[in-house]
Amino acid sequence: MKKKLLIIIAVAMIITCTVVAFAACGGNASIEAIQEKGVLNIATSANFPPFENTDESGAIIGWDIDIAHKLAEYMGVKLNILNMDFDSVLAAVSSGRADIGMAGISNNASRDEVVDFSDNVFDSTQVIIVRNSDTSINGPMDLAGKTIGSQRGTVGQLLAQMSEDWAYDFLENGDPDLNSPILGEPKNEIGYDTGALAVQALVDGKVDAVILDRFPAEAITANYDGQVKILETPVFEDAYAFAVAEGNTGLAEWINEAIAKMKEDGFWDSNMEKWFGSAEV
Repeated sequence: MKKKLLIIIAVAMIITCTVVAFAACGGNASIEAIQEKGVLNIATSANFPPFENTDESGAIIGWDIDIAHKLAEYMGVKLNILNMDFDSVLAAVSSGRADIGMAGISNNASRDEVVDFSDNVFDSTQVIIVRNSDTSINGPMDLAGKTIGSQRGTVGQLLAQMSEDWAYDFLENGDPDLNSPILGEPKNEIGYDTGALAVQALVDGKVDAVILDRFPAEAITANYDGQVKILETPVFEDAYAFAVAEGNTGLAEWINEAIAKMKEDGFWDSNMEKWFGSAEV
C-alpha cells in the first residue's frame, strides 16, 4: 500500500513539474503565465526592414517591434526580443522558446499546422527583382529556367522551389492545381541568410532574379542606385500574421483584442505612418 502511494505521488510530481516547466518556457503560456514570469518573449529576424531591422547602435527597431513593445505594455511586462534567422522563428514559437513570432510571417494552411496565428495584420506581395539591364524577365512566367535567389525560409524561397502550398493555384477542394503554376519553374534556387545578400548576389551575377517581400525589396533596392529594379507584376498576394504555439488560441485571441485596442486609440495608424509614411499602404 505504501509503495503504491509513493508511485502515485511520484507520478503526480512528474505531471506537475511538466506543466510548470511548460508554462515557464512559454510553450502554451496563458496571459497570466506570461505576466507571472514578467517577460514577453518575441522571436524575430531583424533583417526585414521596415518590419524589423537594427539601427546604427545595434538596437532592433521596426513596425513589428513597436507593436511588440505595445503588447508588452498592455500586459504590464518587460519585452525580450530574440533575434534569429527567419527559418528558426516558427520553431522558437512552437518549442516554447518564444511566446510570439513577429517577423513578417505569411499565414497559410501548411504553417498553420505547426503554429497558430492571430488575425492577418498586414497585406503585402511577393515581388521579383532583376538587374536593370535585364530584358528577358518581365513577369513571373519568365522565371522558367532561371536561377532564383531568395531569403531562406521565406515565401520567396518556397515559390522559387515550386512548393505545392505556394506556387500553384488551388482547386475548389483546396488541393493545389499542379497544372496551374503562378510562376515559371526555375532551373534552381539559391537561399541566402538575408534578402540583402540575395540582392547582392543578383548584382554580382550569381542569380538571375530574386523573389522577396515588397517592402524589404523596396528598402534594399534603394541602396543600389539603379543597378536593380522591381518588376511591376507581383508573383503572389501575401498576408502577414503573428504566430503563437499550436493550440494557444487564448493568446492569439488576446493579440487580436490588443490590435483592436491599438486601432481604437490611434497607435496603429501612427505606427503605420511612422514606418510607411501613411496609415493606408
